[in-house]
Amino acid sequence: MVELVLGIALILLGSYGVLGAQPFVHWAARLWPHPRHGAEVGNLVATNFIIRFISLLVFAAGVALVANYFV
Repeated sequence: MVELVLGIALILLGSYGVLGAQPFVHWAARLWPHPRHGAEVGNLVATNFIIRFISLLVFAAGVALVANYFV
């Protein structure tokens, strides 16, 4: 039962990370103290990719826990 609850929580957290990463990156860009050009923009794009990729891994872990519970 614990893995079902944990799996659902990971699915929700991963979904929020995949779908909600863009506003976080825009918020970080507004707080960035330097002009955004060249390397700084590349860093923000990389940060967006990393957040979405890790969130996708969290989502997959949640799906695996839920699938393991029902199998």
